[in-house]
Amino acid sequence: MPTLPRVLRPTMRKLFSVVFKFFAGMFLYLITFLAFAKNIGSDGRWGMLAIFMGLAVAAMLAGLAVSGFAYWRRDTGIVLVSTAAFNAFLVLTMACLFSSDEFLKMLPPESAAMFNSYWTGGAVILGLAVLGGWLLKSATPRSDSLA
Repeated sequence: MPTLPRVLRPTMRKLFSVVFKFFAGMFLYLITFLAFAKNIGSDGRWGMLAIFMGLAVAAMLAGLAVSGFAYWRRDTGIVLVSTAAFNAFLVLTMACLFSSDEFLKMLPPESAAMFNSYWTGGAVILGLAVLGGWLLKSATPRSDSLA
């Protein structure tokens, strides 16, 4: 069975680690997106949140395992902060779009009312940002010095 050259092995590990962490961020994005939906307790949304949370944790653990759990606080903090920043940007974009009368005329009448749980969604974004910031702050700095 052919094996990868020694030079490609660390590169492939880093690539797979980044891909798994990307998927963890996407699942966290979906959780935050669903937090803005009204009536989160109805229609099995709690089950969807639990599934997405399980997938996010599994993808993050897979990404950390591929990288050998080196700098796990930094990597997890980056995923959490970037997910919170991306969601905050999307919320700001949607708020700007929904403030336009022309945009609202193009939508069905009830589509804007579907996402009205602003406190819950904002709390989830804030929680992700605070937890990610704390993990980044408590991460050990790299000792790779050129001196």
